[in-house]
Amino acid sequence: MSVNFEQLDWNLVSNVKASDRRTQVLKILTENPRMNGEIADELGVSTKWARRQVKWLEKRDLVEELTTHKRNYKLYRATEKGKQIVEVL
Repeated sequence: MSVNFEQLDWNLVSNVKASDRRTQVLKILTENPRMNGEIADELGVSTKWARRQVKWLEKRDLVEELTTHKRNYKLYRATEKGKQIVEVL
């Protein structure tokens, strides 16, 4: 994937990079879709904390929910915008 540096939101890149854990969550979600619990297990944090990070990323269109019809055990993955940001981190 080629990143268009002129169109990249550098403020958003900076906001993601400001948090090591947030950066880790986004990188994990570029690899494979995962549930909040899986992210939490991989990073050694609480599921609640992982869910907050995923929601922060989702509000900024960096990750998307794949299981919109489910109430629990939702799967998330990085969007193209999220993948571009990971490439420059």
